Amino acid sequence: MEIAILRDWVIVILGFLAIGVMVVFVTLLVLIYRKVTPILDAARETVSNVHRTSSVVSRSVIQSVARIEGLAAGVRKAAEVIASMSKKGGKKDGTR
Repeated sequence: MEIAILRDWVIVILGFLAIGVMVVFVTLLVLIYRKVTPILDAARETVSNVHRTSSVVSRSVIQSVARIEGLAAGVRKAAEVIASMSKKGGKKDGTR
């Protein structure tokens, strides 16, 4: 009977230890969650700021570049037309 009593005590002690480990684990999880939440909020705010900044850059810079590119294409085409008109013979197909 002594082994049965020892076995019962070991089971009870291990049960209390398991409960204690789970309490410590849950406490650590709560502490980590409380520390990580502000960091995640700051990261979300930073991503939002980057998104807004990239939208502003997209609207202002890229649209300006597109307008300049369109103007350059127009000037280039006008120069081609003027150059083709001033060639000898004035043929439109570009042959001499």
